[in-house]
Amino acid sequence: MFKNSKFKREFLYKKSYLQRRLQTDVMENGVAYIPCKVKSIDDIISKFSVKGCESLDTEFLTYIIDYAEFVPPEYPVVLEIRGAKFTPEEKKIISDTVTADMDYILGRTVDFINIRRKRFVYMIIGTVLSGIFLFIAKKMFEGVPLEFFYVLFWLFADTFVRYLFIDKLDFKEEKIHMGRLASMTVEFIEQCD
Repeated sequence: MFKNSKFKREFLYKKSYLQRRLQTDVMENGVAYIPCKVKSIDDIISKFSVKGCESLDTEFLTYIIDYAEFVPPEYPVVLEIRGAKFTPEEKKIISDTVTADMDYILGRTVDFINIRRKRFVYMIIGTVLSGIFLFIAKKMFEGVPLEFFYVLFWLFADTFVRYLFIDKLDFKEEKIHMGRLASMTVEFIEQCD
């Protein structure tokens, strides 16, 4: 395989100007706009939806979530739907469906975070109990191998510390991200292409 260190070095030191790009492409007056080009309501609403219980098309939903990940968390988001002319009824369906689906995603995120919090409480209990068992075993059973208690203690302690210093911050960022999407407004811009 051909190796060219010049290119490797160039790729290694390539810089991203994400903030400047976001300011010119996405941001306007402190608001982030997610532009979406659609031809009809069928591009937005899933073909499997039932009238009165619509859901977003998976590809459309993925586009929104992926696009919003690049926007700094302190900016509100507006979904800008460009393209076809929608009737007032279609606009209401689209807006309500976007709001409902984002609420479901936020709810799923909150449920996941709550489950992790419960596990964190169990890890605290496990760390304390295994620490007590380790202390008692050291005092009472001299000469008996204590590796099991050490492994148990460090297993709980590792999970406890990881949650406290890493996962907790990630969960907070994820909740902010999904909360922002759940608060997103929808604008329609008619375009004739």
